[in-house]
Amino acid sequence: MSKNILRKIPAILVMVAIFILSALPANDPLLNSFVFSDKIKHFIAYFVLGISFCLWIPGNKWNAKPVICGMLVVIICAIFGISDEFHQSFVPGRSGNDLGDLTADFIGGLTAPFLYLLVLKAAVFGREPKP
Repeated sequence: MSKNILRKIPAILVMVAIFILSALPANDPLLNSFVFSDKIKHFIAYFVLGISFCLWIPGNKWNAKPVICGMLVVIICAIFGISDEFHQSFVPGRSGNDLGDLTADFIGGLTAPFLYLLVLKAAVFGREPKP
């Protein structure tokens, strides 16, 4: 399998997982089994989605244009968050128009590229030059 295809698999799996969880009714035991608040769940889900989109983009593009890559990740996460809220509007017991959920989604998606870049920079600066 091509390395480019392997980069895309985590993001696709995370989007599928978010979609499946969003399709569950509000009173589903699976959703209520997590001990975190709803906003923390949204933050974590979209942070993981953001990291998976960071991995989708090759490292040389991050090195060349880190701000553009980071903005792209945030925009994609935000669009997916909006579509997820729209999807939830058709699910029993879900409102689908929760600004707090969208905010948590956005902050999770925004945090991901910042931390990704920090780790990427630390890995680059942590390498010792070869003689």
